[in-house]
Formats: sequence, C-alpha cells, structure tokens
Amino acid sequence: MPMIDLKLDGDAAFGDVPREKMIDASEAPWRIACLEGGMSSGRPSVALLIELPDGRVVVAQTSVRAFVAAGRAMAARFAAHLEGN
Repeated sequence: MPMIDLKLDGDAAFGDVPREKMIDASEAPWRIACLEGGMSSGRPSVALLIELPDGRVVVAQTSVRAFVAAGRAMAARFAAHLEGN
C-alpha cells in the first residue's frame, strides 16, 4: 500500500516531475471511499478517485492510518487558518 509523502511547506514540492507529465485536474471533484478491511492486514483503507479532464480515472489507495496522520499534521501546521470563517 502506498505511503503518503507529505510536504507541509510544499512550495516547489513537485519540482522533480516534468511539467509536460502533469495533468491539471484542479477542478475535478475528489471521490473518497473508506474500505473497511481494505488492507491486507484487515485494517481499513482509503481510496481516492479523480476523473481527469480527458475522461481517464486515477485511483489511489492508502491506509486510513496514513491518511488521518497526514490530516492531523496539516491541521496542526495550519491550525490558525482552520478557526472561524
């Protein structure tokens, strides 16, 4: 199962990926599904689906543990931006 490589200060974080290989799917909605027992260990996993502008679909999956850990790290880093409106 892929792990999450989280960059909390992500300016130029994808500089190693050639621009011509990138597909902008910024406007595409994310579909997220939790899969109970989705890991080979029996633990839950999370699947993320993004439909690309050309109609192809990308699906990525990781553990709920890794996904939630990434969310907690982002919440801690940007806590001031999450309060209020």
